[in-house]
Amino acid sequence: MEEKGLHPVVMAVSVPKRLFRRAVDRNLLKRRIREAYRLNKPAFYALMARDGNRSLLLVVQYQHREIKAFHIIQEGLLGSLSKLEDHLKEGDSV
Repeated sequence: MEEKGLHPVVMAVSVPKRLFRRAVDRNLLKRRIREAYRLNKPAFYALMARDGNRSLLLVVQYQHREIKAFHIIQEGLLGSLSKLEDHLKEGDSV
């Protein structure tokens, strides 16, 4: 059994086949989202560590109809993570 608190956040990424028929396009978007999360997760993990034994399952679903550049995806992810942080700081259940 894995030690609790080692990974306070588990993330999953979804890119709908209905929007992107080609697997290569879906995989490109998933890689970009995972990389944006990887680059910005230390601060998010620090917030989760302050709250003790709290854990979170985060699911990110891409909703645009065209492939966006990495910096646009990263900005969107950062905005979503900051909203989530605000909810967590207030003690709201998400």
